[in-house]
Amino acid sequence: MKLLPRALIVLAVFTIACSRTPPAREYQLQGQILDIKPDTGEVLVKHGDIPGFMPAMTMPYKVGDGKLLSDKQPGDLITATLVVGETEAHLSHIAKTGHAPIDDAIAGPAITASDMLKAGDTVPDTPLVDENNTSRPLTSLKGHRVALTFIYTRCPQPDFCPLMDRNFAAIQSAIKKTRGLGDVRLVSVSFDPANDTPAVLKAHAKTLQADPAVWHFVTAGKDDIKGFAAKFGVTAAPGDELPNVLTHNLTTAVIDPDGTLVKMRAGNTWTPADLIADLEAAPAPAH
Repeated sequence: MKLLPRALIVLAVFTIACSRTPPAREYQLQGQILDIKPDTGEVLVKHGDIPGFMPAMTMPYKVGDGKLLSDKQPGDLITATLVVGETEAHLSHIAKTGHAPIDDAIAGPAITASDMLKAGDTVPDTPLVDENNTSRPLTSLKGHRVALTFIYTRCPQPDFCPLMDRNFAAIQSAIKKTRGLGDVRLVSVSFDPANDTPAVLKAHAKTLQADPAVWHFVTAGKDDIKGFAAKFGVTAAPGDELPNVLTHNLTTAVIDPDGTLVKMRAGNTWTPADLIADLEAAPAPAH
């Protein structure tokens, strides 16, 4: 029997070790259901501290099995198991422990439909600043189709802001390989200007291998960014305990070369292929 060279054995062991996916982490949470979306398998929960993971906050969570929501309703008090993997998080167990009225101040929408942009509206020319501390209003990208999303760099949920980063990284790669998408630009907007300074955004862009000719990271002053985000239906507020962890939602938009909104996708269920199709359907710049 032939013996494999030692170098090949070491390489094989190293390859197997590197291919192992780190085990998912599990945390217990206690809270109250504020809203249920059976069609997307999501539940909005206001919960207390999750020791070792995040402070008290209100967050939407996916459920591992839609049947977990069949006997639940808004107002239910629950205990649940949060399973956090490398790229997604979900609830694998939800047990009802009681029921209580929902505080309207918590559950009520902060933004109404009349506040938001609609397809065909011109996107506001908010004074955004990019990762190089350079003025980067959206008008500076006229003549380009733009995919725009919202993030903050300290987001702890792997299927929230980090997922937006991964999706945009995949789209950046596709742009460079797909004929007819060379004009597309990507913009990640941070709604956390207190922490996400241009220097922080630049370091974040570097970790994502963002091409500065294609992908910009921007923010603005507190009031400006709040108003800009609201136009896309995005809100962000400090958690109940730690102000550096924000309770927020997500929206991703496609803007045409004239600065007009083409389409918005709420939440995090879209894929890079979905957004590429939206970009391909948007009017291309005139040559």
